[in-house]
Amino acid sequence: MELHWKPIVLSAVKWLILILILGFILWQVLSRGIQSRADFSAVAESVTSAADLSPMVEGDNQMVRRLYGLNPADYEGVLLYYPSSNMGAEEILVVKLSDLSQQETVKAAMEARIQAQMDVFEGYAPEQYATLEKGVVEVHGNYLLLVVAEDTAPVQKAFLDAL
Repeated sequence: MELHWKPIVLSAVKWLILILILGFILWQVLSRGIQSRADFSAVAESVTSAADLSPMVEGDNQMVRRLYGLNPADYEGVLLYYPSSNMGAEEILVVKLSDLSQQETVKAAMEARIQAQMDVFEGYAPEQYATLEKGVVEVHGNYLLLVVAEDTAPVQKAFLDAL
């Protein structure tokens, strides 16, 4: 009696692929849903100490509404530093959500801000446009970070370490 291994191997490969896909999906869902217990002021301090704030000014609630269309009162914490001149692109926004259901709204607002700035600078300010292309939006459960800078890595690292 001869065994046919081909159907058995194909079935095993199909199951393995299915398990890997489900594992990846689960990992994505869980990594976005993990809530940090970090104090907002500690996260904000960590981010600002790692950033070069010289080309930026601190924004108030009105500026958050104007630039992002977000109401800071809806969140546990909001920190904004935005360009001090019309020719600047550097920007930092940290948001601590009140509820994970706010995550997509805030992320979309951050991405829209970067795109709007790119649209403004495209064609006449190549240096600012290049800086905006390096912009990063980080989503980690109840915390989100937008950073636009020549070198985003130190700010990203400080943000992640503070969580």
